[in-house]
Amino acid sequence: MAISKAVAEAKPQPTGPALTWRSTIMGFVLAVFLCGINSYLTLSFGVIEEGPTIAALFFFAFFFVSKSKITTTEMVIVATMGSAGGSLGFISNFFAAKVMATGTSYSFAKMVAFSVTSSLVGMVFVIPLRQMLVVKENLPWPGSKATHGVITALVEHGDPKQPRYLLITGVLAIFYVIFNKDGGFGWFPDETVIGLAGLGAYGASIAWSPFAIGGAYLMGFRTCVGFLAGGIILLIWAPYVPTHAAPHKYVWPGIGFLVSTGLTMMAVNWRVLVDSMRSLVRFGSKREDAARLMHKPISPDGNEESRAAAQETDEKPIVSGRTLAVLSFLTLVGTAVVFNVMFGLNLLLIAMLVAIGGFIQNVIATRAQAQTAFNPARVMGILLQGLSAMMGGSRVDINLAGAGMVAGTGAQAGNLTGDMAYGRWFGTPASWQFWTQFATIIPCALVSAWVFERINATAKLSLSGGTVPAPVAKMWAASAMVFDGSSRMPPFAMESLLIAAAVGVVYVLLESRPSIEKWLPSSLGLGLGLVLPVCYDFSFFLGGLLFWIVLQRFFKIRELTLTTVAVGCIVAEGLGGIAKPVLKLLGWISPH
Repeated sequence: MAISKAVAEAKPQPTGPALTWRSTIMGFVLAVFLCGINSYLTLSFGVIEEGPTIAALFFFAFFFVSKSKITTTEMVIVATMGSAGGSLGFISNFFAAKVMATGTSYSFAKMVAFSVTSSLVGMVFVIPLRQMLVVKENLPWPGSKATHGVITALVEHGDPKQPRYLLITGVLAIFYVIFNKDGGFGWFPDETVIGLAGLGAYGASIAWSPFAIGGAYLMGFRTCVGFLAGGIILLIWAPYVPTHAAPHKYVWPGIGFLVSTGLTMMAVNWRVLVDSMRSLVRFGSKREDAARLMHKPISPDGNEESRAAAQETDEKPIVSGRTLAVLSFLTLVGTAVVFNVMFGLNLLLIAMLVAIGGFIQNVIATRAQAQTAFNPARVMGILLQGLSAMMGGSRVDINLAGAGMVAGTGAQAGNLTGDMAYGRWFGTPASWQFWTQFATIIPCALVSAWVFERINATAKLSLSGGTVPAPVAKMWAASAMVFDGSSRMPPFAMESLLIAAAVGVVYVLLESRPSIEKWLPSSLGLGLGLVLPVCYDFSFFLGGLLFWIVLQRFFKIRELTLTTVAVGCIVAEGLGGIAKPVLKLLGWISPH
């Protein structure tokens, strides 16, 4: 998230905790809203903006003219609930991977049941995660600081122009998405072909995608350069792969690079992972806790009011011991029944997925995100798939449950832990964040399943192509087929995957050196760029160039304003993308 140091370190003015009806209801609405949007965006681009900043901006836009002053507590609650819904949209990759690997989709009931039970597992484990990673550890939490900065700027210096920017950007972008030629009414071009030197024959073009152009600002300029590099590489190898006109459909090198860079990044950050495991041992050590708290700031600005507010929230348990025991029992029983009866997993596999997928992997992934802004969730899904295969669950639909567990539990545990970091700095009781997020699970599970069914009915989901890029789903589907032994890879696919994987290892090792990193495109952008269509790769780069260089550097536009415009673009793409298949079902848009 692009928020200046000055904004991120601004001192909040505590307005007193108050859990209001308007924040709870609006948070609920935004959670469902962002879940539907991200269910579409994650399959279209492979990346999403989870939602805390988006939710905070929308809440401010709705109520900044209200006679009742917006409080930091209200903003925290709305941001938390929006984050829960937005991040659960990531589970669509699990549903899509099943279609790609087997040709058949889970039923609506199965999708909802898996989303709910895996989310509940994540909610149970967020309680020890908060104690370990928020209260006991002095971690930087870059994403939480960014949200803290946005909330502080909006509440303290409420800018009436931001809602207008959000409204204008959103309306214009939605209008374009619905009326373009990419499944819309066909008024506007959806992309421009680059005819230079015959490159158009290999898919060289620029997609006029609001998400790619606006979302590029939130990803950082190095990531945008990574997308550009990925697009150029696709054009270079296009004449030598079976899919000349669409080189990204030859997914094997891209998958190899994405997996190896993720695993290597985990290895490079081994100290973070080791300390994550040590956190399990340190859990409950009161003497060490006291020593740590004496020497650490408990807020991003270190002021005494924030420190006192944070310490006060630490003294209040999220739930009582009895409530936690009942919730844990019901969650474990419900998960065992759903996974065994509906998905065919044996009890040993279920226990492993709950313990490792629900807790240990979330400790590792959340701590890595808190320290390095790198979340290894994509590769964690593959590791759990492999572990499931080793324990006898090699069948595609069985080992894919490992990837689904990462998506479901991570959406709740990992993101809520980060949300509780900025909630703690503002003095918002963690129990309020816990129970308001808890209330979003079932409706968001219903929405994610419904949106996926609409996408699956109107788009072609395929590992070797399809009309939806879905890079994360393709990565999980390909891994599932390898573990199952039923991989139907084309000639030289495995060799290209291994070569790209080796390149990825070397690339991350070079990228880990600060003196070299600034000269290299981001490995994440490059990896996703190898799986996304060239038109999106160039679109992300164009967006980065527009926001980071033209608007910010030359026109000196405020970062908060650029963030608002980027959010409007992101939300508009999702809304328009969801609206088009619905309009087709209603017969308002004729199939092209």
